Amino acid sequence: MLRELVLAIGIPLALLVLGVLALERWGGQLPPWLQRINERRSLIWNTGIGLIIVLSLLRWLLQR
Repeated sequence: MLRELVLAIGIPLALLVLGVLALERWGGQLPPWLQRINERRSLIWNTGIGLIIVLSLLRWLLQR
């Protein structure tokens, strides 16, 4: 149960904290490579969906 809790809460929370720290370090400005990605909204959406699928697959593999 602890493994599922870490996957469900820990990983997204760690990503959120790392993202906030990175944005504070960069002064609220995105780095150039993220600015290019930000210009194409569909790319961000597709990347997010891909991450959800990959993390779900990882969770399934860890449960086996």
